[in-house]
Amino acid sequence: MGLLPDQVPPDGQGVWAPFFGRPAYTMTLSARLAQTPRTALLLAWGERLGWGRGYVVHVVPFDAAPLPTEPEAACTTINAAMERLVLAGPRQYLWGYARYKTPRGGVA
Repeated sequence: MGLLPDQVPPDGQGVWAPFFGRPAYTMTLSARLAQTPRTALLLAWGERLGWGRGYVVHVVPFDAAPLPTEPEAACTTINAAMERLVLAGPRQYLWGYARYKTPRGGVA
């Protein structure tokens, strides 16, 4: 199963956790799924190749397991892993996505 943990969830389905030094409303679903027994955690990202040559998919182990049980601490750990992926290829990240928005009906 794949999951994009840097997508802003609906109100009530996330916690505020730092992402690149700013509070970002972060889904708790990824942390809850990661805490399922016998779950192998992997991080993956697609690298776009120039000149329409396609993609290379990179997959690495998630080295922070087991996650903390507190949602904020778990989401902070996941966001830190996402930061490392972004920094490995910052030109590949979708910086235009409104990562720091407040969910509809939510409070910043």
